[in-house]
Amino acid sequence: MAGASQKKIAASNKKILKEIHLISCSILAISAVAVFAFHRPASVKPFVIFNIPLLVCQAILESTGRPKYGPEGSKLSGTVADLRQEGLTEYMFDIIYFTGIEDILMILCGSNKVWWLYIAIPAFAIYKSFWLLKLGKNLLGIGKGKGAPMQEDNDVADEPTKSKRQAKMEARGQKGKRKVIR
Repeated sequence: MAGASQKKIAASNKKILKEIHLISCSILAISAVAVFAFHRPASVKPFVIFNIPLLVCQAILESTGRPKYGPEGSKLSGTVADLRQEGLTEYMFDIIYFTGIEDILMILCGSNKVWWLYIAIPAFAIYKSFWLLKLGKNLLGIGKGKGAPMQEDNDVADEPTKSKRQAKMEARGQKGKRKVIR
């Protein structure tokens, strides 16, 4: 069963990698033609610098997600990382897609000012890590200081809780004390 699961993940990864390479390579080729042939925008540096994260993310996804086969060619050698998982893998795909969108906007606007939108990537990472740290503190009980909810001040909270057996015994005792007055 484990081998069948790994084969499904390997097939899915091959499909995902093929799609992502096709999309990013076509966008990069069109962008490179616009930058180098038409000199639109005039400066090449931002195009090169801001496409480095795209290439790094693709290389990492390729090395971790591409299935490796044995000498026979049909057996998988080792485990394959699932490229559909959440977390860092998902974040890398977001960087690839966002860089592609930035390249398209750069061509359409003819300006390197669109690269300022790239600030959204670290801002999103800071936002996610802030909430992750806050959730972790709450789960570990570290954040119980000022932000902890206040307990209601009533007498029931101060009394020790009774077990079911004690409650039944008290109820039976109360039953016997009742007097019927006619």
